[in-house]
Order: sequence, then structure tokens, then C-alpha cells
Amino acid sequence: MGISHQDLAAAFQERGYQLWLVGGALRDRLLGIDSHDQDYATDADPGAVEALVRGLGATVTTVGKRFGTIGVRIQGHWSEITTFRGDSYAGGTRWPDVTFGASIEEDLARRDFTVNAFAEDAYTHRFLDLYGGQQDLAKRVIRAVGDPAARFREDPLRILRGIRFASQLDFGVEPATLAGMQQTVDLLPALSQERVTGELDKLLCGANPARGLEILRESGALGFVLPELASMVGCEQNRFHQLDVWGHSVATVRAIAVTPETVRLRRWAAVLHDVGKPAVRHVKANGEWGFYRHETAGAEIAAAMLDRLRLGRAESHAIVLLIRRHMDRPEPGDRRSVRRFMAKVPGHWRDLLALKRADNASHTYDDTEYHDRLEAACLRAEAEEQEALRAESPLTGDDLVRIFDREPGPWIRVIKDRLSALVLDGDLAPGDREGAERIARRMMNRPAP
Repeated sequence: MGISHQDLAAAFQERGYQLWLVGGALRDRLLGIDSHDQDYATDADPGAVEALVRGLGATVTTVGKRFGTIGVRIQGHWSEITTFRGDSYAGGTRWPDVTFGASIEEDLARRDFTVNAFAEDAYTHRFLDLYGGQQDLAKRVIRAVGDPAARFREDPLRILRGIRFASQLDFGVEPATLAGMQQTVDLLPALSQERVTGELDKLLCGANPARGLEILRESGALGFVLPELASMVGCEQNRFHQLDVWGHSVATVRAIAVTPETVRLRRWAAVLHDVGKPAVRHVKANGEWGFYRHETAGAEIAAAMLDRLRLGRAESHAIVLLIRRHMDRPEPGDRRSVRRFMAKVPGHWRDLLALKRADNASHTYDDTEYHDRLEAACLRAEAEEQEALRAESPLTGDDLVRIFDREPGPWIRVIKDRLSALVLDGDLAPGDREGAERIARRMMNRPAP
């Protein structure tokens, strides 16, 4: 079962330590959001915290110990117990240095944003809101605690955290806080790529990622953390588009349909789908802007970018594939055309169709009817393919060994794949063994006896 929050509080109280529930759990409670994010602050130093929770038999991680944080597994979820932060916090580097304090008031003064600067005594349940966080929750704004520029200089990651919270909570950023971000964005290159990518990921998976992306642009952070996208801002398009490339990409992120399983993949694909346009923009003979093969250029740019971001090989590959194919326009009435469309994005035709629908959201024309027909054709093809796959090649590997009197090897897979493809295309009946043998003999240059 492990330890409970009550066990933890009792152990700290018995040893005379303060223990305060802080941050996200209290914010979420005030917003009516379910949360398992139960983090604590204490006057016990990290070594004492580690010894205490290990003594309770808890599962512990000490990855953040040098920053004053001990991770503890409580009731099936990870909680962090952090020693009070002091009144100096030398930052601006990849990993900021921390000094420890003695009081919860001193700790709250070092918090990043007012909506995270709540504390509740784990013993008496006394609630502290020293910086107007509840008012800012009601106003739906992100506001820095104290001097914004000072907070961001201490840890520039707070710039991205603030923008990420704006996306997750669908809040605005208070003007002085936005100004503080603009004054300090040049510190962002000092951060580790893992920290930056983690915040960008959370931003894109938020409740209002379009809002977060616009604040990323307004703050000046866009050119530092996603420089490949900066040239999209102000890149005018042709009469088929209502917005510039940046505005269109943000609109695509806003419009794309997602599920919890697809949100990360689809929103990254949406924001990057036209990243190649600025590089290939040219004036056509009719005087309009053209973007010939922007999907190919975009796939190349995105591949290098996602490698830099260290997003993950499998997901990056899928995102690049969706970008490369997002201009494909198969004829819904042509079975082969539809199957080729699906085959070019194995396992991701639904993601590609979602991207194509969202891509149409800010066009000056409506392509909904075409996409409806294409989706229906893909569903029909999928049902037919599932039926055909059950039959597979009319000839087995043993059949081919017997026919050609040859040792098994990779050649069998080549023939079976070809026969299966013909079955899928309707050019070979699943049970047509004679026809399959004729095709196999032609492939092996072995005429029938």
C-alpha cells in the first residue's frame, strides 16, 4: 500500500518540522480541478527529509536533492518535498543554484507566479495567499510574484512555464509579467534542451495551445526556442488563405481534433505542417505567392528541428511523415488512390485526415465535403483490407518452397508481399492459388512446366 499523506504529516509533526502543502494542488483545488499533484515545502533540510521518508518505508528518488527536493511515492503518486527556498536564488544558468530558507513566507516570496504561491499548513490547514493569487485566478491571469524580470533572471525557464500555464489554464499573461518576459528572453539559450522541450510539449498539450503560441510570439521567446518558426510570422500567403503562415499554423493547432492519445502528435504536426513555406515562397506567373513543394522542404526542416528538440524518434518520424504528406489529395472514388494515400502513412491515416481538415480551417474555401468523402473511402478501404488481410497471400511459404524446390530465405517474403498487395488491390482473389503461382513464377523467371 505504501505511505499516506496522513502518515507523512504525522511523521513530520512528531519530529517538530513544518510541513506545508504548496503550489499546484491548491491552485487546482480552487479551480475545481482534480489533481494528484500533492507537493510540500518544509523547514527540514534535504538530508533530514530523505532520512525521514526512508524511515517510513516510502519509495524515494533523490534526483532533485541538490535543489532541495526529495521525491516520494505517496498513495500511488509521486510527491515532491522541498526545503524552504531562501532570499537568494542565483540563476540564469542551465540549472539554477538554490539557497535554503527558514520560513514559509520566505519560500512563497521566491515562487514564480501568484497562482502557484499558495500554501496550506498540513497540520492546522491554515491557508496562505500572500500575493493575491486567488484574485488572479478569478481574473484568469498569470502574474509573477514580485518583480517579474527578477523572477525570470533567477530561472529563465519560468518564462516558458508562465506561457505553458497560460495554455494549460487558458489564462492571459498580465502586462507587467509579459514585459518582464520580453526583457529577459535572451537568457533562454542558457537552459538545457530537455527543460525547454518539456515546457513546449506541455504548452502544445494544453487547453488552449493557440493562446500559448501567441504569447510565445509576443514575449519574443519564439525566436529563441523555436527559431525555425520565426520566419513564419509575417510571411504573407495567397488568395486561398486568410492569414499569414504563422497565423494559419496557429489556427490549424486550434482546429485540429485530438484525443488524449493523439494530442501530442497531432498538435506538433499542426504547428509544423507549413514550416517549409517561408523557405520556398516565390512569385508565380500570375503575381501571387507560390509555395511549390513546401511539404517536402517542411519535412526536412522539421526532421532536423525535432532531432534538436529530442522529441523522440518514433513520434518525430510520424510528425515528419504527416508534414510530408499533408498536401496529398487522393480521389475518394478511386480505390487504388485511396489505398496509396493510406499506405504512405502506415497507421496514421486518421491523423493525416485530421491535419488536412484542420489545415482547411482558415482557408478562403470550404473543403469539408471532400474530406467527408475521403474519410468514408478510407473507412471502406480499411474494412476491405482487414478482410483481405485475413486471407493474405494465396500461397504459403511451404507452397513456394515446394514449387521452386529451393531452400527457404528472404525471397519468400518478397513474393508473399507482392501477392498480398495484389489481393489488397483486388487484382488477385484470396483463394486463387493458380493465378498466384503464375505470378510467382514470373517473378522468379521460372515458367510453368
